[in-house]
Amino acid sequence: MKPDKLHSELQRFPAVSVYDFVEQALLKSGVEELAARVTARGLWQASLRGVDSHGIRLLAHYLRGVQGGRINPTAHFQFEKTSASTGRLNADHGFGHAAGMLAMQHAIELAKESGTGQVAVFNSSHCGSMAYFALEAANEDMIGTAYTNASPNMRSANATTRFFGTNPICMAAPMAKEEPFCYDGATTMVALNKIRNYGDQEQEIPLGWGADEEGQDTTDPSAVSQLLPMGDYKGFGFAMMVDILCGALTGMPTGDQVSDMFRDSVSKKRLMGHFFTATRIDAFQEAAQFKERLQDLADRIRNQPRQDADVPVMIPGDPEKTHQADREKNGMPIANTVLNDFEEIAEKLNLEMIS
Repeated sequence: MKPDKLHSELQRFPAVSVYDFVEQALLKSGVEELAARVTARGLWQASLRGVDSHGIRLLAHYLRGVQGGRINPTAHFQFEKTSASTGRLNADHGFGHAAGMLAMQHAIELAKESGTGQVAVFNSSHCGSMAYFALEAANEDMIGTAYTNASPNMRSANATTRFFGTNPICMAAPMAKEEPFCYDGATTMVALNKIRNYGDQEQEIPLGWGADEEGQDTTDPSAVSQLLPMGDYKGFGFAMMVDILCGALTGMPTGDQVSDMFRDSVSKKRLMGHFFTATRIDAFQEAAQFKERLQDLADRIRNQPRQDADVPVMIPGDPEKTHQADREKNGMPIANTVLNDFEEIAEKLNLEMIS
């Protein structure tokens, strides 16, 4: 894996110190203890795995949501079991990370009883990286999937306007000799927050990632108004599938009626929907055998001949594993704009700044 140019010059901080700061900022802002801990870990894990678009850079945004009334800091989650293997969770407009993790834990418990568990979440807010939830199931020798709808930022095929969100798809499954396989990807070429990361560091984006207000491709992060779907109409189709699960099935808004994460007032509830599943591997074959088979599949992919001898052949999740190993050892790189946010948070909440 080649060095990450976007983060090579950034100041780094010990991962544990970063987590402590994020958790304390949430607690000092009046967030209920369990929700603060689960949300902090979700943001921290995303950054640790190199998914900075959904990581600690969102802390200041979330705190504005708490202060403005968008996010309920003391939400009372209510779970309803609707069949032997299904359930619904009312997130009470609380933190999506906390609601999503509780929903996945319920899905895991349902799967232990019935072989599979599926839980729909409604009245939620932004829940960050979907890998956070799917990996929870993989660590229980299950296959986990996680989906959420999102702000309407994707340009529809052959249209000039936004309709669906990034609407990510995630699957995680355990492996024999390493951390679980995990594919977590937006149905657009990239997430909007990743483009914001490039803008924060005054970097151009590649063509094919985003379009301006008129629907024209652009390399200027500040001009991006619409995200482009992966594979044109195919990405759009995947996004619609996710919205069926997370919007139509949960009773939440769909498509261009989904609230906007950044454009809408922080006093407006998000009304987000998510969908989580857990499937027991041993309902189909011995878990150890499955993990060996998946390990073999991954190794065969990685051992293919390379076009560029200096660039490894990877499976989904390999870059994140590489980032995590590096950041656990050498610290988390943090952009100056995020550090400025942290300094303001530290001053306002009387917290010690990370160092």
